[in-house]
Amino acid sequence: MWPPLHQISADGYDLQFATNVMGHFLLTHLLVDNLKAGAQSLPEQKSRVINTSSSANYLTHRIDWETLVDGPKRRAWFSTTEALYHQSKFANVVFSNELARRYGDEGIISISLNPGNIKTELLRHKSSVIQYLSQYVLYSATYGALTQLWAGTAPEAAACNGMFLAPWARIARPNPCTDDPAVAKKLWDWLEEHTL
Repeated sequence: MWPPLHQISADGYDLQFATNVMGHFLLTHLLVDNLKAGAQSLPEQKSRVINTSSSANYLTHRIDWETLVDGPKRRAWFSTTEALYHQSKFANVVFSNELARRYGDEGIISISLNPGNIKTELLRHKSSVIQYLSQYVLYSATYGALTQLWAGTAPEAAACNGMFLAPWARIARPNPCTDDPAVAKKLWDWLEEHTL
């Protein structure tokens, strides 16, 4: 989370977008046939894909397409690692919603969520002051998986296709801009072009 701007993926993509969005998309794409088959073999006739976003999805209202690949705009003074993180978490929700639209009727349940503010090593690139202050507002890592586990295993979560969960497994409303079908199609097309 929030790596230095000079850190990019091996293919030249913003490291956070490559990790948080492109990797999830590619893995899901590779598993779609298995997810559909798995859904047919289960009594509830559903498989689940859980996309971990964060509260950062509320901190932007769009994807700045020019910053996804390393270049002048991504490295500009106004492009911060925080802003790049926010848009990756925004895109997690957009992708999850589109996956729900495309495959929900084939038994694939797609849920995005905010796991909560958890104490992990993800703040290692931040200043020591931020790291020190964070310890007073972050929850123990033992809480970090609660929402994901509920989304992936609770019988009630099978009815949550296309929904967003907040800590601790509560249905919530994500950033309203994440539900724009035009943005979702553009993201899906971009991801197909850059990962497949």
